[in-house]
Amino acid sequence: MSSYISRVNQLDAGKLDDEIFKIFSSKILESSQFFTPGVIEAWSPEINASLRTVIWVWTLLRGKSTVGQKLLNLIYADLTKNKAALLVILSVVPQYLEEKFLDPNRFVSPRLRPFVKYLDMASTVVNAVSFINLLIFLHRGTQPLLKERLLGIRSCNVTHHVSRDIGYSFMIRELLWHGLITVFGTGLPMINYHYLKQLFRKFISFPGDPKAVINKTPKMDLSTQCPYCELSPILPRHAGCSHIYCYYCMQAHFTAADSFNCLVCGYELNRENMKVFTVSPGI
Repeated sequence: MSSYISRVNQLDAGKLDDEIFKIFSSKILESSQFFTPGVIEAWSPEINASLRTVIWVWTLLRGKSTVGQKLLNLIYADLTKNKAALLVILSVVPQYLEEKFLDPNRFVSPRLRPFVKYLDMASTVVNAVSFINLLIFLHRGTQPLLKERLLGIRSCNVTHHVSRDIGYSFMIRELLWHGLITVFGTGLPMINYHYLKQLFRKFISFPGDPKAVINKTPKMDLSTQCPYCELSPILPRHAGCSHIYCYYCMQAHFTAADSFNCLVCGYELNRENMKVFTVSPGI
């Protein structure tokens, strides 16, 4: 086994382990829809602790490496069964205590408040020591996790170290994609689609005869549909021809321009002529 291992591989192995846990945890949350609401949330610390225990025991006691390490051809050197058991405990118990007692969204019994206070202080100390350990790791290149340094174990390459090729094609695609998203998100809302649609309709269609439609009284029955959304008109409006629009459909056109041609008869409708459709008393 090669004695040198890159810092990136060690950090990536930890990230992969976290992602594997999140995948299994999300599947458990998806299955919670079949249970009584609140059951999974109430027992989430115990479920997460059990899941972490299964993952770590299944990987460390069988192959001396985690899932993330296997994906990167890494293995723990000098990992005995006792150290593996302690590593499982250090990986599960602190996370369980934080989720169970330090989560502000969970209720804690008043008699446990002193314990929670000391646990919070201990968590702060551990986080500070972990940060110091991270600085040491960046300097020495071994044991990025505090529990690895406490147990005296370190990662090694299963095969001889091979330099990782850095490809920039993926990065370039991501930059181009995010640039396009920014342009579309900023520019598309500024385009007046209703106005462009009206110009296109004027270009490909012939306007109707105004005299033929201006005196027509709009009528509405069960079969009447809005010419724009092709649904039964909601808050029906008309503006000079016999066709009835939804209020929002007609107002959207008038917001884009002061006038537009009816989508059915081609008659020019003006903003000031928009009226509420009312049923005549004699009907």
